[in-house]
Amino acid sequence: MAVIIKGANVFYDILPHECYLSLYTLYLEFDSYKAFCTNSSDLKSYKNIDTPIDWRNILTALTNNQIALLNHPNGDFILGWQHGSSFTIKQSKYDAIALEKYLSINSSNYVFGYLSYDIKNEQTRAIGIKNDDRKFNDVHFFSAKNVLIKRGDSQLYFGDLSLDEVNQLILSSNKNPVHSKEKLGSIELNAQTNRKDYLSKIKQIKNNIQYGNIYEMNFCMNFKNTFESFNPVLTYFKLFENSTAPFASFFKDNDNCILSASPERFLKKKRTNLISQPIKGTAKRGNTKIEDNKIATELKNDSKELAENVMIVDLVRNDFSKIATKNSVNVSELCKIYSFKTVHQLISTVNCQIKENTSFTDILEATFPMGSMTGAPKISAMKIIDEFEAFSRGIYSGAIGYFDPNGNYDFNVVIRSILANTASKTISCSVGGAITIQSNPEKEYEECLLKLSAIAKTLC
Repeated sequence: MAVIIKGANVFYDILPHECYLSLYTLYLEFDSYKAFCTNSSDLKSYKNIDTPIDWRNILTALTNNQIALLNHPNGDFILGWQHGSSFTIKQSKYDAIALEKYLSINSSNYVFGYLSYDIKNEQTRAIGIKNDDRKFNDVHFFSAKNVLIKRGDSQLYFGDLSLDEVNQLILSSNKNPVHSKEKLGSIELNAQTNRKDYLSKIKQIKNNIQYGNIYEMNFCMNFKNTFESFNPVLTYFKLFENSTAPFASFFKDNDNCILSASPERFLKKKRTNLISQPIKGTAKRGNTKIEDNKIATELKNDSKELAENVMIVDLVRNDFSKIATKNSVNVSELCKIYSFKTVHQLISTVNCQIKENTSFTDILEATFPMGSMTGAPKISAMKIIDEFEAFSRGIYSGAIGYFDPNGNYDFNVVIRSILANTASKTISCSVGGAITIQSNPEKEYEECLLKLSAIAKTLC
């Protein structure tokens, strides 16, 4: 189906409806007749780009204070930079009305941003924030003046620049190709919770499960350090190469940088359809194909790992039921094996149709934080998380994503991520796992180190 993009120089063929359940499909389709401002003086357009784009070269060339990239191993990406306007909610000051107003005002633009775990929800917002040295705000969004999009063979620009200006930017960046193999300084991450304390806390969490306070809880620990030198962009290239994660993202907000190798999708909205793809169940990759297949099969049949996943699927179904039309909540994939560079994962897909007049913040109130990073029941698990974890999660367990000009959006789960502040020269990374009554404390600790491996390899 071909449609004319108003104000553009080309026709753009909308891609055929693909299987939206695919883990590797980033939402980059367009109802283009809606994708421009109603005020003709602010008219933006999609422009077809023929010049080959290397997102690494473009990202390296950008010097803006606001940059957001979401990219996939198959080469697809969306990159936004230079804010037209921005919106920030500082720590412990969550304001749903103000956030919704900002998104409404900028509904004809691409808006990129992040949500901190610590905005929580109405029933858990009163839980105090632990004192630590985190520098990130609880919410930050910006309306991008410039957006580059690649999906398959299609390359588009959305913004105010002329086609000649865009091509010149791309050609200029391609003249200085990125050398991702450039040697970076080594940074060692130090655990805030030592092994002995971690094992002790797992036993105490299992006591809470035994008493019936919770069925499952996501327990995490933080690693951090300071650095003398740190190149966020080149480090992100290395992290992406080490992980090839489907929901990878790079986000720069002035001095704050998020380098995410996330394998998990939090929420994707396409018109009235809402999708979540929780992960629960992890196993290492094998050294040979035979060993690798054996490990994957064992994971697929592991009763403990399956129970973890199913409990969170039920939690997501319950969250969705609060904002879904009647009988529309559906589990399209249950405990499917997905294999990444360092781990196998069990991933499920839950979707629903959203009720009319349901806002983004309504959906957040029903679903955030995501069940895979809390446990079940969610409220009780979050209270016990606060009791046992030694750090404030902040951006970790939050979400990074973007809105398109039609109100559709896609957000990941901020896990397997490096958080850095170039002003304070601090860096951190958190990892965790689901604790159930069947959990073996030693194995849970080993799983955390496994999840940390791609980041540790990147920073060494």
